[in-house]
Order: sequence, then structure tokens, then C-alpha cells
Amino acid sequence: MHEDTIQIQIEIPKEEIGYLVSLFEGYDSLAVARTLDNQRGLMELMVAPDFLDETRRLLEAIKLEIPLRILT
Repeated sequence: MHEDTIQIQIEIPKEEIGYLVSLFEGYDSLAVARTLDNQRGLMELMVAPDFLDETRRLLEAIKLEIPLRILT
């Protein structure tokens, strides 16, 4: 585990992985998205503590577009 970041694990439909990764790439420095299990759509976001609230707000907005479950 990275001590300088907060990890948020999420689950989304596997066909939406590319969309989510590109979304977070567009928000420079907000979070780094990586795929843990592409068959399950399991992903991890590595978030700097200063951007945690903004990342959570973005995840709530994304939930309005695609099925997304926050696991941690």
C-alpha cells in the first residue's frame, strides 16, 4: 500500500474501463486509475489526500452515467 496516497477500489462494467481511465487521465493529478481485474471491472484509484473530496464527488457524478460500486 502506498502511504502517500489513498486507495479507492471500485467495480464497474468491464466495457466501461477505458472510459473511466480516460476520464481520470483528463483530470490531471486528481487520481491515477489502474485495473486490478479486467474481467470483473475491478479498478483502483490512487488519490492524493488533498484530492480525496473532489475524487469522491466525481465518482458520485459518474454513478449517474454508468453503474459504479465503491468497494473501499
